[in-house]
Amino acid sequence: MDRLQQLLRNSFIRLEGLLYQIFGFFRKIWGLFYQRLLMLLQVLGFSNSSYYVESDRQNNLESAEDRQITEVKSEKIEPSFTPNRRRPPQMEYYRKLAGQVNPKQK
Repeated sequence: MDRLQQLLRNSFIRLEGLLYQIFGFFRKIWGLFYQRLLMLLQVLGFSNSSYYVESDRQNNLESAEDRQITEVKSEKIEPSFTPNRRRPPQMEYYRKLAGQVNPKQK
């Protein structure tokens, strides 16, 4: 039985190595293809991102000069605190206990 398990393990390891080599070959070919495609696109001028934005940039500069800049002042909003809110009765019980233990706390 041990020989059968060893044979299966070795076969699996060899199959795994073979698949690793095959997929590695396809990965190299895809990498070369992708690299050549990127070089072709760069030669054709598709990699320059400012190529499409040039006319928009000039229009935005002209329209920005026409607009007036207005400042918006933000007011600080402080959280509201209501000191008149009644404390839960359970807290009062615990406060009394704490006062009895440590009379300096009051």
